[in-house]
Amino acid sequence: MNRLKQKIEALERSESVESDYGLNWTWLQCDFGEGQTWLRGSFPPLGTMRDIGAAARGYAANWADSVPQLVGNLVSLIAEKKKQELQFNLLQITIAEFERRIHRLESIQTKIVPIDSFAPEPYDLLKPIFVPVHSVEGGFNACWFDANIHASGDNEEEAVSNLKSLILDFFDTYSNEPDNALGPEPTRQLAVLRAYVHKKP
Repeated sequence: MNRLKQKIEALERSESVESDYGLNWTWLQCDFGEGQTWLRGSFPPLGTMRDIGAAARGYAANWADSVPQLVGNLVSLIAEKKKQELQFNLLQITIAEFERRIHRLESIQTKIVPIDSFAPEPYDLLKPIFVPVHSVEGGFNACWFDANIHASGDNEEEAVSNLKSLILDFFDTYSNEPDNALGPEPTRQLAVLRAYVHKKP
C-alpha cells in the first residue's frame, strides 16, 4: 500500500489541468497483486460517456419480420420436448411391466422334477416322467401336461407324491373301463398312461 500511495502522490504532483473536462491522466500502473493496468484519459463531454467495454446496441429495421419464424421455432421445440417426455413415460411403463413379469416368474420358482419310480407300488415306470413343479399361493403344484393330470401339496415333495398317486389312480380307473365306454379325453389320457406305466403281474 505504501508503494501505491507513493505512486499516486508522484502522479498528482506531475499532472496539471489541461482541458475543460478534467485531468489528462497518463498510464497508471497499480500493483494490486494481479498485475492489472489501468488506463485513464481525458473525460469526454457530458452525454458522450459510455461504460468501458459496453457495446453499441442496434436493431434491424425489419426485426418484426423474423418474429413468426422465431415463434414457429419455439413451438417446434416445445412439441419435440413433449414428444420426448411421452416416449420417456412409455419407456418407464414398459420397464415397470417387465419388472412385474420378472418378479412374477421369480416368485413362481418353477423347477423340473423327474419321476423315475412308483415304488413301493406294484407298477413299473417304462420311462421317466419329467414334471414341472411351481409355487402357488399356499403351496406347490405339480403337473404332467401330456396326460393332463395335476396335483398340489404343501411343499414340492408332497406335490410330486400326490401326483404319482393320482397318475396310478387314473391308470387303474381307465384301465378297468371298456375302451368304448371312455370319452375322447379319457381315451387319450389312457394312451399316454400306457406308454409310461405298466402294472406288475
